[in-house]
Amino acid sequence: MAFPCVDQLEQRTQKFLQSFDGGPEPSYSNPVSGYSLYQHNEPFLLDHGGILPKFEIAYESWGELNADKSNVILLHTGLSASSHAKSHAANPAPGWWEKFIGPGLAIDTNRFHVICTNVIGGCYGSTGPSSIDPKDNKPYATRFPIVTIFDMVRAQFEMLNSMGIHKLHASVGASMGGMQSLAAALLFKDRVGKIVSISAAARSHPYSIALRFTQRQGNNKPLDFDQY
Repeated sequence: MAFPCVDQLEQRTQKFLQSFDGGPEPSYSNPVSGYSLYQHNEPFLLDHGGILPKFEIAYESWGELNADKSNVILLHTGLSASSHAKSHAANPAPGWWEKFIGPGLAIDTNRFHVICTNVIGGCYGSTGPSSIDPKDNKPYATRFPIVTIFDMVRAQFEMLNSMGIHKLHASVGASMGGMQSLAAALLFKDRVGKIVSISAAARSHPYSIALRFTQRQGNNKPLDFDQY
């Protein structure tokens, strides 16, 4: 027995789902390879009093670094993104800003050396809750210390210091990345030439903070299926 209305709905649903494959941004996925690691082997003090005995930052880069290292753009990620903003030889999968980074594009790799990091506390290669705590050789899990936007940016600049990069041409980011770009200019005003902060604010609205707290509580609360 045929049900034309149901068939039509299913066709529309499949068409809708397929549209995501051709959208402006691919889904954020965990890069299993293709990124480099910066290793910081000294204690790193965090804003809320926590200390990371050491940390790693996963990063990827595109474009040539010029002789005086003055053409660097530091690209900051949003909350859920990895360092894989653009495809490259080591990881040819499309990045989350694939159509914005490259020769002749908005972030022109013919002119600039672009570095994108996964923030500390992230889950895409940088030190975060799934990393091993050197104190007991167990994952940090819920014991991972609270990190702020300022902490993320200070860690990034420790990486830049190790590379001999003393000033950025620009600090660029959207959403939480835009907050990082503002923080970079505030913390290191003499080391940031320009900022591009997209869809971001200097600080979160109290409603946003409350909403994120509720989301975290939902993720952390164990489910008791017997109550349903």
